[in-house]
Amino acid sequence: MKLHAALGISAGDVVAFAGAGGKSGAILQVATELAEAGMTVLTVPTTKMSVGEAKGIGPLVTSEDAEELRAKVKISFSEGHARVAAGSAMISKDRVGGVEPDLVSDLAPLADVLLVEADGSRGRPIKGTATHEPALPDASTLVVAVGNVAALGSSVDEEHVHRPALFSELTGVGAGQSITARAFARALVQGSLANVPAGARTAALITGVEPGRTMSDASVISRELWRLGTRRVALTSIPKNPPTRVWVP
Repeated sequence: MKLHAALGISAGDVVAFAGAGGKSGAILQVATELAEAGMTVLTVPTTKMSVGEAKGIGPLVTSEDAEELRAKVKISFSEGHARVAAGSAMISKDRVGGVEPDLVSDLAPLADVLLVEADGSRGRPIKGTATHEPALPDASTLVVAVGNVAALGSSVDEEHVHRPALFSELTGVGAGQSITARAFARALVQGSLANVPAGARTAALITGVEPGRTMSDASVISRELWRLGTRRVALTSIPKNPPTRVWVP
């Protein structure tokens, strides 16, 4: 099964990915699938993105001027590229700055699908979401909350959780305690999906899944997500080595 199909992504969507444990890999996979299906795909961060990730998607264009950025994106697509990444400016040799969320509505018509990386997690499998996160554009039609199954059973600490104090506040699981399936689901639903724009659809993506133990763990998490009202859930082997596998529980 294709990841974009499991998440319900189609032409005209503005899809924001938030959370931890595989956002970058999921964005690249979706962009690749959509391009293979004949669509054009624009990817932007609303916070920041690694240059390696951006260039892995396609040509990277930047400008702090909205009109100039639009023009650069148009040129890239006119040159025959199906996948383009865009940001505001290079904030270091390794990082590109995000665009303002309000600008996304102006960029969306330039591609068949626009993908947004809406927050960061410093490589942790799950996170505690701050009140200012994620940076969701009002133009979002779908928000995908991401978490890695490896977090289940891990301790709430700096090694396993981005912003563990916020995670504890959100889920009720204290520092040093083990992350339960209920806590995992709450982190996604009451964190990444807490302030979804009006009218936007929601989905959850559990990453790091393979047949066996992690599949069973992901199924338990899925049931908790359903109980909290998130009906569309997808499982994927991302970010493990290709080929990417996708399941719907």
